[in-house]
Amino acid sequence: MSFDLVLIRRFEAVARLGSFSAAANELGMTHSAMTKSIRTLEDLWNVRLFERTTRSVVPTAAGRRLIELAPELLTHAEEGKARVLAAGKRLSIVCGPAIMDSFIPGALLAFSAVRQDVSVEAEYMSPDMGVQRLRQHRAQLLLYHSDSIAAFAARRDLKIQQVIEEPYHLVCAPSHPAAKVRRPDTLLQHDWAIAGFDPGFAANLAPDRREALQRAGFPRFRLSSQHACLEMARHGNVVTLAPRSAALNACADGSLISHEVPGTARFSLAAVTLADSLDEAADDFIRVTSLGAKA
Repeated sequence: MSFDLVLIRRFEAVARLGSFSAAANELGMTHSAMTKSIRTLEDLWNVRLFERTTRSVVPTAAGRRLIELAPELLTHAEEGKARVLAAGKRLSIVCGPAIMDSFIPGALLAFSAVRQDVSVEAEYMSPDMGVQRLRQHRAQLLLYHSDSIAAFAARRDLKIQQVIEEPYHLVCAPSHPAAKVRRPDTLLQHDWAIAGFDPGFAANLAPDRREALQRAGFPRFRLSSQHACLEMARHGNVVTLAPRSAALNACADGSLISHEVPGTARFSLAAVTLADSLDEAADDFIRVTSLGAKA
């Protein structure tokens, strides 16, 4: 932790406890050392942080502002320390919601079998936020539909590689009209529930297809979960779209059926890493994800 952050931690203790003596006791320091630390911080920043009297310690306006910022600064410092100490032992993944439901569970099981030394955390967020997280070194691997990250393809600091490509399947209950009538113009008349239909994906569709979807108000339901979309299709008068492998898994018990929709874009999963980063854990995860899709 930098010298300033050490002093901020001591400042936070004084502000929280309202006493130099209490803060010194909590941090295992002498009263004089704590007083000197706060004075050093004030001198470094050329600002007064406390008004001191014989009976009280009152934060100044600058001190009150630092009280607001101190927890966040210290939390980020601890997170940074944890990431440094966990280098090579933790893999942080950011992905889209459909990918989280459809591919991450199986890939995690396969990855854990070959890399028992690495722990994994995975969360979903929008592609632009994911790229920001990657550039801040707060994530090591992004997994998104290729169309969702097309806007970032020209960036030299990113390495983008295709991992999976397969057709989309329409998924619905066996009794739904879409199970039999499969003309594209008719299918758009149904209520659709779609996971992760983000603007980046829509922007990369062919203009005539994008306009047709807009005219139809597609999708009626946009959710952050592929599983939730499948459940709506299973129990309601709703159709959804899923990558073939996920669709076939969902249909295994007979409560749903699926079929490929002619003319729809294919599902293409892309992995994004920093171009100058050599991360064996991320590479291994990409490899097992690709192999799992081919199995």
